[in-house]
Amino acid sequence: MKEDFQAEMRCIGMRIAGFRKLRNMTQAELADKLNINKNYLSQIENASTNKTISLPMLIRISRALDVELALLTDIDGIYKSDLKNFWSDMKESFEVMKKLNDDMDKMLEQFEKADKIFSNKGGE
Repeated sequence: MKEDFQAEMRCIGMRIAGFRKLRNMTQAELADKLNINKNYLSQIENASTNKTISLPMLIRISRALDVELALLTDIDGIYKSDLKNFWSDMKESFEVMKKLNDDMDKMLEQFEKADKIFSNKGGE
């Protein structure tokens, strides 16, 4: 029974961390928004403590992340398809961001080459 509880807490913590990352928030930013210690938020996300999360705290977290409480606490998998889509969308978003970053690196290289060419011509 205790193992089930810990597994459920880990699941909730992972969902909180996932939605936080999707919102491009650091633990410190979310903790500030919740007016709690960053270490406490870390314990919640990692389920590294045997403490329970109070319902008021879960509600505050869901509001701070702008996500339905049910998506954070869905232990029985009612929203599994939504979460699967969430993780798929998150992966796609990171892949798009990586490609954009790579493209920007290439553009920066081109600008640096052009800058060297024009800098040398101006000094002649």
